[in-house]
Amino acid sequence: MKKFISILMVAFAMTAMVACDKEDNGGNTGDGDGFSTEMFVGTWRVDNMTVDGQNMTPQNMLFIMNEDGSGLANDNGETENNEFTWSVDGTQLTITPRSGVHYLYTVKSLTDNECTFSGTNVPMADIPGEVVVHLVRVR
Repeated sequence: MKKFISILMVAFAMTAMVACDKEDNGGNTGDGDGFSTEMFVGTWRVDNMTVDGQNMTPQNMLFIMNEDGSGLANDNGETENNEFTWSVDGTQLTITPRSGVHYLYTVKSLTDNECTFSGTNVPMADIPGEVVVHLVRVR
């Protein structure tokens, strides 16, 4: 009986270690240490945005993220002066608008069709607050 309990405990411990092996980022992480840059390339629509817990979802806001790290925000058809650069390092997304201010966001999840990130400033606006943004891929 002792041998059976010992085997059962070892099996349980091995199962627990396998289940906790790596943190699940909710999507494709590319290299296992963060999110793949290629996963961000495309056109994304802001599906939901909250600032300090309040719904602040803009209507018809698109982020176009190019392979070369350049981007363009399309705010209901307005694109003038809405250029930005972007980069990803692990789970950190950096967006730098023309003003040169770097906005840092933590990517919570990323799949082929959806992305969620959070930070302390509204993207492309100098509005502080606890921000959570959910994007849906358009192209």
